[in-house]
Amino acid sequence: MRRFNTFLLLASLGIASAIAQDNGTGFIGNGFYRVRNFGSQRYIYVTDNRDYYDMSGDDEDFQAVKLWSGSERAAASPASVIFVKNISGNTFDLMAQGTGIHQLTGYYVTVKPKEENTYEVSASKAGVTKYLSDNEISLDEDEGMLGTKSGGAGDFCLWVVDKITSDHATNYVGIKPTIQVDGKHYAPYYAAFPFRAVSPNMHIYYASKIRSVEGVTELVLKEIEGDIPESMPVFIECVTENPTDNRIEPLTSKPTQISGNLLDGTYFCNGSRPRESVDAYRLFDETTMRIFTVKDGRLVVTNNMQDLFIVDPEEVEDPEQIALNRLVKTRVWNPANPTSPRKVVGYCIPANTSYLTTDANTPSEFGVRFEGVGIDEIIANNKDKSVPGVYTVSGTLLRKTNDVQGLPAGLYIVAGQKVVIK
Repeated sequence: MRRFNTFLLLASLGIASAIAQDNGTGFIGNGFYRVRNFGSQRYIYVTDNRDYYDMSGDDEDFQAVKLWSGSERAAASPASVIFVKNISGNTFDLMAQGTGIHQLTGYYVTVKPKEENTYEVSASKAGVTKYLSDNEISLDEDEGMLGTKSGGAGDFCLWVVDKITSDHATNYVGIKPTIQVDGKHYAPYYAAFPFRAVSPNMHIYYASKIRSVEGVTELVLKEIEGDIPESMPVFIECVTENPTDNRIEPLTSKPTQISGNLLDGTYFCNGSRPRESVDAYRLFDETTMRIFTVKDGRLVVTNNMQDLFIVDPEEVEDPEQIALNRLVKTRVWNPANPTSPRKVVGYCIPANTSYLTTDANTPSEFGVRFEGVGIDEIIANNKDKSVPGVYTVSGTLLRKTNDVQGLPAGLYIVAGQKVVIK
């Protein structure tokens, strides 16, 4: 019974699959889609990779899949991106947020075409058939509730699918920056799918090392040339604050993984999930985690709670604003005793966010160095304190003083500034 209900929860994603054969785009095969309810026009988001079944109440709890209104919100959220894989005929598997139907349930999905390019999703076992629906039938609500019906429920049991393309007016994948410093916009980012930047002037970095030069500790972010592998936490320099200007393209290919990345990431920040789900959120650990933020006008990584933005979801009218903060204050199941029914206050990493992993000997706070293609940009811990010495653009220390006398012609970093010697 539990496996069947798990299947129903994830089957909501499977409605995307059937459209791969007939969506008017000429696409046949694997691809990326978004799924929305025909009646409510709310989009599906995957916010956990576990379901929950209440044995005492004998009913389903579909909190791992949520529905929200708004194409702009969906465009900026990796949780709404679903990869569809055709197994055979009308049988499909699909993956989202690091999980998939077949992996978790052992089932593939079948669907039934309906009128107006919509699809009906049902599952049957032991003579019982249930249809997936949006149980929130009020169109005034931004958030819907995934559920099941024993029979059809009109438009709220019908689903449509939108193919994701980088040049689409609304159904694209864009980056919503969460950090602004020195006139630039950045986003710590974590997605399950591989991708490439398609908007010009975007730069994508990974954390290659932590180093200390003349007593100054810094995190080195190295620019990635080429496509970004799946499930790789990164730090992205955006073009503007608007996701539509920071477009990326999900890839069906498998780019080569990059070794040595010090960043980690989390897909979920769903504090309302039951205690059976260990992946619903990532609790902030001051010993082993550092968060990107801005202090004294400079980009730093820190574990200082006083310098981090914290928000309580219950105090935010628009849930989308939670992603603009570094930590989320919410009720989570007691991490010291996972079997306890008691909830405690926890501070969690926002969903689809990257952060720095460290050890106990790492300084509490330090600045960031960007290593680009041919040029380094140093952001020091203190805006009034430059980094002494002469460096190559790749970060090699040439001289401990700022004396450039006798150096060959070229570009150097002197006391944290770019200097051209002719």
